[in-house]
Amino acid sequence: MHLPGGLARFSLTTARFSVKKQSNMFLLQEYGGIDVTRRSVSSEIEAMEEPAGGSSSGVYLLPEFEALASQAIKTQVSKMLSWHALKRWDFNVFDLCHLTDGNPLLFVGWAVLGSPHSQYAMARACGEDVDLDSFEGYNFIDSDLKIPLHTLCDYLRVIQEDYISVNPYHNETHAADVVQSLHALLQMSGEELHASNLEIFSILLAAVVHDVQHPGSSNAFQANARTDLALIYNDSSILENKHVSHAFVKMFDSKADLNILCKIDRSKVAKIRNKVINAVLHTDMSLHFKTVSDIKGDMMKDDYLSDEETRWDVLMYILHMADISGQAKPRPLSILWTDRVMDEFFVQGDQEERLGLPISPNCNRHTTLKADSQIGFVKFVILPAYEVLGGIIPQVKERVAPIVEDNLEYWINQRKVESPDMDSTA
Repeated sequence: MHLPGGLARFSLTTARFSVKKQSNMFLLQEYGGIDVTRRSVSSEIEAMEEPAGGSSSGVYLLPEFEALASQAIKTQVSKMLSWHALKRWDFNVFDLCHLTDGNPLLFVGWAVLGSPHSQYAMARACGEDVDLDSFEGYNFIDSDLKIPLHTLCDYLRVIQEDYISVNPYHNETHAADVVQSLHALLQMSGEELHASNLEIFSILLAAVVHDVQHPGSSNAFQANARTDLALIYNDSSILENKHVSHAFVKMFDSKADLNILCKIDRSKVAKIRNKVINAVLHTDMSLHFKTVSDIKGDMMKDDYLSDEETRWDVLMYILHMADISGQAKPRPLSILWTDRVMDEFFVQGDQEERLGLPISPNCNRHTTLKADSQIGFVKFVILPAYEVLGGIIPQVKERVAPIVEDNLEYWINQRKVESPDMDSTA
């Protein structure tokens, strides 16, 4: 960054808060984009008491878990949300949605971000005589992040409610699936990523909020229709900007008591917020090919995962791959996700037709062939991207890439049924 010599030599660590120094700090912040806030934890934060359920001394059980219809269902949900089960690539989020009375994001978020306390609480509620130390998990609750578990669950509940359930695809079930898929990919990576607690928490939080309030139509539709969102965000990553803005508006609403970052040093809060914003913006599909290309470039560097900036690029890429993982899942799940996304595309196409707008690719229900649309998507988007991810996480190459290849073969065979006169090798 190029700064005037006098400002470049200005040291924040030794500055006294004279009028001149404050003026220089203002110039650095306003015109240089440099965070000049003091890095100490405020006395107000230090003085705050630990809320009930926010420490390992107590057991916080999600009220919605307590309200499940029977002990048998509680036991089944507890098994589905165990640390081991949450790592499965064939995790069935649709089954979880049914078992939890339509609360998939709340339960998955609680189980993943609240681990191991969530698994401990469920086991105790199911009558098991266990100790917290016997459970694995991220343990954001007792780490330096000190995430209050009851506030986390309140926040998850509000974010889940703000997903639009009537959307066939972009709804709370998709969000829950992305959180679990991201978690599974992170666990496949083992210790290779060398990521910090703050980095892992930030990317998981980004997964939770990445599509909140999605209207069920694309950025291209927003821009073509000149919607309020398109005008607010100047046609640039319109929906992604909306999602992450809404997430922090809710979190930092002083009247709502949903600030899950309330016990963290101000500088760390700023860092988490910056990372979540960047991660959600990187889920914009128009950036896909650039993102893949950038990651290939990063992988050519020596020891690329030891560099914090490059490592965060990789974590954002993993989130992006979790977001588009439908065609990388075993056949029954991949077909369910395909049906849902096509239903949503067709609703958008109907709306575009009514408004006299150009109908977006794959959105015309009268001319779009499902198999044909999926062949191109899997062949040119999903498969190459997962092959790159396999170079970072070997288990992806071994466990996930073969599923993608199998799904591609399935859609090629389906196209022979839908359009027997078409060249099946295209």
